Amino acid sequence: MILIGIFGLKNKEERLRSVDFECTGCLSEKMELYAFRQVLEVFFIPIITLKKKHIITCSTCKSSYKLKEGKMEEILLKGKVKYEDVEEIVKEY
Repeated sequence: MILIGIFGLKNKEERLRSVDFECTGCLSEKMELYAFRQVLEVFFIPIITLKKKHIITCSTCKSSYKLKEGKMEEILLKGKVKYEDVEEIVKEY
C-alpha cells in the first residue's frame, strides 16, 4: 500500500471462480478467474476503484490471459471462456 498522507492506493486480488478454457501453453482446460483492482483508501476504508482487470490463470502451467471487460457477465454466468474473449496473453509457458 502506498501512503499519501491519509490516503493510500492498494492492490487487491480476488479469486472469482473456476472456468473452462483451453490453455495455449499446456492444453489443460482447468483455469482460475481472478479480479485485480487498484483501490483508493482513506484511513484504510476503500473509497474508489481506480483500475480493474480480469485475468484467467492456468492451474497447471500458470499461463495468464487478460479478458475483455465487456464479456465478463457472460463468463461469470457460464464459466466458459472462448478465444475471442481474450484481450491479450500476459504470460505463456
